[in-house]
Amino acid sequence: MSERVQAGRVVAQTLRASGVTHVFCLQGGHVDPILFGCEAEGIRIVDTRHEQAAAHMAEGWALATGETGVCVVTAGPGLSDAVTGLANASMSGSPILCLAGARPLAEADTWPLQDLDQLGIVTPITKWARSCATATRAGEYVAFALAQARAGRPGPVYLDIPVDVLAREVDIPDPIPRAVRASPPGADPAVVAQVGAELRASQRPIVLVGSGAHWAGAGAALGHAAETIGLPVFSISAGRGVLPDAHEWSFGPPAPIGGAFIDALDTDLVLCLGVRLGFPLMNGAVFAGKRVVRVDLDGAETARNRPGDVNVVADVRVFCEQLTDAWDGGVSAPHRAWAARLRAAETASKAELAARAAAHVGKPVHPLQLVDAIVDAAGPDAVLVADGGDSLTWGMIAFPSYGDGRLLSTGIYLGCLGVGLPFALAAKLANPSRPVVLLCGDGTFGLNAMELDTAVRHDIPIVCVISNDGSWGMSRHGQVRNHGHTVATDLGVRPYHEVARALGGYGEFVDEASEIRGAIERASASGLPSVVNVAIDPEICSPYTEMMAALESG
Repeated sequence: MSERVQAGRVVAQTLRASGVTHVFCLQGGHVDPILFGCEAEGIRIVDTRHEQAAAHMAEGWALATGETGVCVVTAGPGLSDAVTGLANASMSGSPILCLAGARPLAEADTWPLQDLDQLGIVTPITKWARSCATATRAGEYVAFALAQARAGRPGPVYLDIPVDVLAREVDIPDPIPRAVRASPPGADPAVVAQVGAELRASQRPIVLVGSGAHWAGAGAALGHAAETIGLPVFSISAGRGVLPDAHEWSFGPPAPIGGAFIDALDTDLVLCLGVRLGFPLMNGAVFAGKRVVRVDLDGAETARNRPGDVNVVADVRVFCEQLTDAWDGGVSAPHRAWAARLRAAETASKAELAARAAAHVGKPVHPLQLVDAIVDAAGPDAVLVADGGDSLTWGMIAFPSYGDGRLLSTGIYLGCLGVGLPFALAAKLANPSRPVVLLCGDGTFGLNAMELDTAVRHDIPIVCVISNDGSWGMSRHGQVRNHGHTVATDLGVRPYHEVARALGGYGEFVDEASEIRGAIERASASGLPSVVNVAIDPEICSPYTEMMAALESG
């Protein structure tokens, strides 16, 4: 006679068989069978203080590891609290599975506790959403959901299971269901040859790499293609670090401050690899008069905003391998000259940034001085995380990316704040031997500040550095620019470091640039979740903020 267990235990067995090692949750009675099942199966349960953070941590895990993240939330408000995390993952194309409880099947339409039209809420912000009403199919549905998260363009998926279904005893399936990924698709060889012809005809090509390269695990293939053909690579979103910034053909992010990307606007061919083209990339200067090649798993995406002159439906890694294999020449002299021009511009840009920071004397701190101190103190083994408005954009200008999954930030299209602490905690769990340092604004810190308690309870020693300008800085700059005064954007310079101390962590306040590195080093040495609260000059606006304000007003 086969062993019988609750269907919630089969859910956990399916997760484990599919390679899931961590789940992020906030407990509720509707999901207890899943949580007790995960405990029995040796899956680490990281319980948060808010379901939004649980969903963000699932995405942070996916960004840091390249694997699918999993969150578990209870019915009703548990699910509705997680909606922002699902929406961010949807807009960013990040693979996460949200498992939710639901009211008992027998109590439908009786006003039971925590009953909502959960499928109706999540369907617009997920790529697949279902409810499992049959206990014997619980494992099958979980495996199907995990497979859907990675089928084609990655994204969030949702599955709810009523609590009475989860609690029902069933035979353990033999074999245990598990998610299996399909082989990634390659491009039509004729189309690969067409792209090769475009590159041979180009004198000044650039590659723009997005999140699709991260989910494809395209780093080695992209590096080989860049070296073989002579392709300067710029990167955004989760594409940052797929080709590390130290690589000879990597030119970092497309930062709007002099440097390589300003020169790169003189390109004659843009090869987009796994990039959604929307704000702010659709600034007319980026693509005007250029040939464009778009490579994406989603053929429909290649038609959005700026259709490619050549469109390729393929996995980024497989395409890069095909392109390199078909290339029958080395790096041309024009391509080498073009790369040298871009590198010279990049060097000048870094010098300009350093000069801006050096020219600032006294209190409070220049944002660039803060970013430089973080990079210096964290070291090249670190994972860096950025969150906020103006603070995020300073980080994206000056933070290096040392490798795939080692520079995390919110997606550029939803513009979701509050991801920083959840992302940092997930990144530390995924990289326990690496320092993890978060740069976040004082406003965005408040959105998930209680996740410091999660960090203390689960012994996750990250360092959170708050860029404290006493306001919602990006909004404040926009209001001053467009209205001449501010409304509802002032916060005051609060002692956020004391929150960390009160919860059992380490905290320190800094208002001089020369003190920042030492404070970060002391925080790291404490071995505790830490907050270094840094007062910065509220009048200094980042170039990204200025650019976005100009685009919005124009």
